Amino acid sequence: MADGHQDFLSQLTSPDHTLDVRPRTEPAVVLLSRACDADLDAVQRLLAGAGIRTARLNADELADTGITVDPQRRAARLHGRWLTPTVTWTRHFAPAAIEGTGDPARIAFLRESWQAAAVSLAGVSGTSLPASAPAPLAQLELARRHGVAVPRTLVTTDPYRAFAEFGCRRLVVKAVHRHFVEPEPGRPRGVFPVVVEQHTLSAGLGPPVVVQEYVEHEAELRVYYVAGQLYAFRIDKGSAAALWLAPDTVGVSAVPPPPSVAEATTRLATAMSLHFGAFDFLLCAGTPVFLEVNPDGDWRWAERKTHTTPVTAAVAAMLAALHRAAPDREEFPQTDGSDP
Repeated sequence: MADGHQDFLSQLTSPDHTLDVRPRTEPAVVLLSRACDADLDAVQRLLAGAGIRTARLNADELADTGITVDPQRRAARLHGRWLTPTVTWTRHFAPAAIEGTGDPARIAFLRESWQAAAVSLAGVSGTSLPASAPAPLAQLELARRHGVAVPRTLVTTDPYRAFAEFGCRRLVVKAVHRHFVEPEPGRPRGVFPVVVEQHTLSAGLGPPVVVQEYVEHEAELRVYYVAGQLYAFRIDKGSAAALWLAPDTVGVSAVPPPPSVAEATTRLATAMSLHFGAFDFLLCAGTPVFLEVNPDGDWRWAERKTHTTPVTAAVAAMLAALHRAAPDREEFPQTDGSDP
């Protein structure tokens, strides 16, 4: 009887009858941004149509969100499901957008902790976008080293002195960091570029700003670099801040990038190791003058103006290619159905 019982147990534990009941992790493209990011909404729809799962983490929707990042397994649990991040793209995931209540120190800790968790999530991904672009002045110095024309530029607390420094009639003054500040979550305020004449400024100290000579030009171009592909738009506007303050007055037309602009864009994107970037150029007597690159620049506004979708399609194709090229990951067993 005992021998029969032992034979039965050996059948139960036979390698030929082993079942793997561990839930599998699912490869996914992870997108870190904000709820209002319409660019990523459109990209997610295209990826879903291609059968590629995406997971979205919005900085302004974290109140009931759980997250676990396992660096050893290179896996993460997000919105109650384990996944293997193949690509993580961090766009508008800003700590200032994270809401908190109570003591200011606790709010600051909450925001810094979520920001660090987002960095950790990107760290276990097969590919992380964007590769951080250099700061504005470093971008201009890099462009100079690579033979691309740039305007004369200062960072200063006294823009008035730049008139004498540059010997020009007009200056462009813009933020040293971002065009928006967010004193309250969900209520960003713009700090937009302005073109100023000498008689409108007086000497005096203020916050550090970027000051550039105003470059007379025949065209302004926004060029989107997407995994080696270029999509250019000509921008016609009445003021430096019109894109934000008077968007209905801005004219946009899709154009083929001039060869000199295409060459400069590709050269700079390669030098900065970018998969994606929104490059701004002025055309001055046919010569491209580089202004800046934004590694998470929006594009749907230009597509809506031109009734086209080339950048959306290219971004989705880029993420799909990176997703499919991701190395296989070790399966990570899910031990229970509860959120962390």
